Amino acid sequence: SGYTHSGTHTIVTLRLPIGAQRAEVAATQAVETAPRISARGIPIPRLKPRSVKAVKLRKKTIVIDPGHGGYDPGALGKGGTKEKSVTLRAAKELKKQLEKTGRYSVVLTRDNDVFVELDERVRRARRAKADLFISLHADSAGRSTTRGASVYTIADHARKRSTRLVNSQNWILDVDLNSTPKDVDDILVDLAQRKTFSQSSAFADILVPELAKVTDVLGNTHRRAGLFVLLAPDVPAVLIEMGFLSNNKDEKLLNSAADRRRKMGAIATSIDRYFAEVEK
Repeated sequence: SGYTHSGTHTIVTLRLPIGAQRAEVAATQAVETAPRISARGIPIPRLKPRSVKAVKLRKKTIVIDPGHGGYDPGALGKGGTKEKSVTLRAAKELKKQLEKTGRYSVVLTRDNDVFVELDERVRRARRAKADLFISLHADSAGRSTTRGASVYTIADHARKRSTRLVNSQNWILDVDLNSTPKDVDDILVDLAQRKTFSQSSAFADILVPELAKVTDVLGNTHRRAGLFVLLAPDVPAVLIEMGFLSNNKDEKLLNSAADRRRKMGAIATSIDRYFAEVEK
């Protein structure tokens, strides 16, 4: 307690004893942490508060997959260019541009001339808890006049194949799908697939116009296929065909450092835009 004189008034301040203050604080905390009760008398579960700061500071993980490698050269250009070399150079350029922003953690499925099995590429993306998976390739066609970039996402008809992959490798948030009822398995997988495939398409829709600003693109640029590297049900993924090695002009561009910087810059810009949309 204490007295304060102000003119003709005397203000009396009353303070609780220390022990009483502590008891009051403890009572307030008990009320705040007590479980809420529903109208039916059932305690309502409380979720552990998430650290807003930690969520905002976490870098997004981008896994870049340079196609082919090692004993698998991929497509071959008329001038002798190997797809495996083109994709690795492009992947390293994209990694450099993304890391320069300070916003991303970037993982390559291979960083030298080695062959990595397709299922291992997908596993590496999942182990890294990838927020986005980008597989880089260069195309080839029977007609040498065909040229331009294209973007692939998973096709609807590949969902069953994705589900079989999940069941065989026990995926989906560490839930043991082999010991849960079949209908629960299907629901879990379907929910994950729908969200992931929707996110993949959303990224592709952002990416296509950005690529079109810096390079020629095929008609019907956003395409769908059941490619193995796109099958993970919980990692948004696209496969980018950067051009045609069977076309002389595209082959020259794919070997050009300046063109590589432009294309990877368009992909990096698309990644920025995609996450800005996701986090709205």
